[in-house]
Amino acid sequence: MRRLPALALSLLLAAAAPASAATITIVNLDGANEGFNDPTPASPVGGNPGTTIGQQRLNVFQHAADIWGGLLPSSVEIRVQSRFNPQSCTATSAVLGSAGPIEVYRDFTGADSAATWYHVALANKLAGVDLNSGADDISATFNSSIDNNNSCLQNTNWYYGLDGNEGNDVELLPVVLHELGHGLGFSTLVNSSTGAEFLGFKDMYERFLFDNTSGKRWVDMTNGERSASAVNTGNVVWDGAVTTAHS
Repeated sequence: MRRLPALALSLLLAAAAPASAATITIVNLDGANEGFNDPTPASPVGGNPGTTIGQQRLNVFQHAADIWGGLLPSSVEIRVQSRFNPQSCTATSAVLGSAGPIEVYRDFTGADSAATWYHVALANKLAGVDLNSGADDISATFNSSIDNNNSCLQNTNWYYGLDGNEGNDVELLPVVLHELGHGLGFSTLVNSSTGAEFLGFKDMYERFLFDNTSGKRWVDMTNGERSASAVNTGNVVWDGAVTTAHS
């Protein structure tokens, strides 16, 4: 097992609901009167019944967790420590949020690839037991500066509705779904600048990254080749058997 900071790459899963859905719990790490506990009054919007900004934020997070939970088969609870904090934001750009695994594991009972890192939520699912003894599995931080800030994204706010009618605002739900995907396993531990693998071992996501230009999978590349591939925009694809068959 190794502990690591939140990571981000991109992919979102769509699949039929499994027979045994996972339980994903949002762990509120915000303090009094901020983040999920922000008491600023808000009118219910787009199917979100919350009457404060904080409650609406929490409702969106739980809705996203329920969507992912309905897609994933796992008997082990997935705990997501979550917070809203002020983050970088200008009139033209902003950090929306990020999420990633708190721990990764390899060579555990149930792993289907040896000498390979797995995000803890996936490792727990394959092992059939909680490898990190009830600790939180994913860390997620989102940008509270986007709300009520005239200099942030030209006065754009988070949209907390669940109906996709965000207008000119930024819809929170798909961003949370996307970032939770990273924490669940849709991200690599490879250092994108150097191409080095985490502590010298491959990771499960890396095993399915394929560069159409070089014709190589990341697991078959040198560090330099992976570093170059990481910025080969539009030419790095997911090479899993099921996805390939469907495409």
